[in-house]
Amino acid sequence: MSGMSRRVARLGGLLMAMVLVAAACGDDDGGTEAGGESSDGDGARAGEVIKIGYVNNEGGALSLPEFRVGGEIAVDLINSEGGIDGATIELVPCIADITPEAEIDCANKLIEEDVVMAYMGIALASEAALPLYNEAGIMYISSNSWGEGQKNNDQSYLTHSASGAFAVGPLVTFKELGAENVAVILEDNPAARTFFTDIIDPIAANIGVTIEAISVDPANPDWTAAVATAQAANVDAIWGQLTEPGCIGMVTATSAVGYDKPVFAGSCSQYIDVLGEAAIGTYNQSDLFFPDVKQYAPDEIAERLTQYEELMTDSGNEQYINGFAVAPFSAWMQIRPFLESIEGPITAESVQEAFDTAGTTPGWFGPDLNCGGAPWPAEQSHCRAEIAVWQVQERDDGTIGRVLHTEFFNAFEASGL
Repeated sequence: MSGMSRRVARLGGLLMAMVLVAAACGDDDGGTEAGGESSDGDGARAGEVIKIGYVNNEGGALSLPEFRVGGEIAVDLINSEGGIDGATIELVPCIADITPEAEIDCANKLIEEDVVMAYMGIALASEAALPLYNEAGIMYISSNSWGEGQKNNDQSYLTHSASGAFAVGPLVTFKELGAENVAVILEDNPAARTFFTDIIDPIAANIGVTIEAISVDPANPDWTAAVATAQAANVDAIWGQLTEPGCIGMVTATSAVGYDKPVFAGSCSQYIDVLGEAAIGTYNQSDLFFPDVKQYAPDEIAERLTQYEELMTDSGNEQYINGFAVAPFSAWMQIRPFLESIEGPITAESVQEAFDTAGTTPGWFGPDLNCGGAPWPAEQSHCRAEIAVWQVQERDDGTIGRVLHTEFFNAFEASGL
């Protein structure tokens, strides 16, 4: 491994994550169906307030306000449409850096505020706070997994595709393109080691791709050096599992040296607008449809994406439209029907029961959810295993953007696990 640490920044799995994007989990048998379009109900809860915690990493070495902004705008929409049968969702925010101490402080704050649920925008050290949420009986929910414990936790639900799916997309694509020796450029963060050793390595072996891991310091990354290290290893392709700034840095570096082999920019998308022609030819992935590819989405999802674009623009957050803000927006719109399904008081206990007993539910910006079926068996809190792959091209209308390379597929089935 050229002496490099085996680490990965998982955003969406990133993270993408990114990245880069399932409502509740539960068994289909006899459960309460939740999902679909919401109605205003009969207003029976008018005057009630539902307090929900919202933790996000901002202001430190890793700062991603879009994971908060997207959710806040979704909650504003829900409240404007009548809330939860007349009840208003009140967010209890807590901004944390990526240290365990900060996450524990946030957990204590939310517990003291008596929230009925704790939502994580992106919270890379939230693993440390999970026991506190569990002991308090407060459900932990996010769009994606930011640690190992919540992937298989009875009080955790992760609304989008399992992190493992985000390793399958690039590896399957490289294999298809004939690239069998791949450099993976990774930002060093606390969740990286396990993701690389437990997910990337075994899946790569199953698919028949060898990995050269190159880690960078997220606080002071040297993308030119990282790409040079990959070139020196004579790899067939470069894959960056990175945050949006990382993807911008990596693709800038590969373009500057004229790298002409496949480049996969993880779950990123904002780098396309930033870099323009330099992004042409690169690949990326998503577990959701984004506004820039809504022409490939079913009509109902395309309409929702248009509404999302309008809300983001009206709120002055245009810069995040095709970034990670899509994930929390989608997650919150999927949370709504579970809250609406509750009969009686909305408490931490009744919220947990609503998620536990729900059947298969439709996605908001992506494939349907199948939490009860554990679509990725090693990550049973996740409710999806689908992923799609895109390539950046100059489109027929002269714009530069993503075109569908591989439509949504079941990544677990392709993983060989």
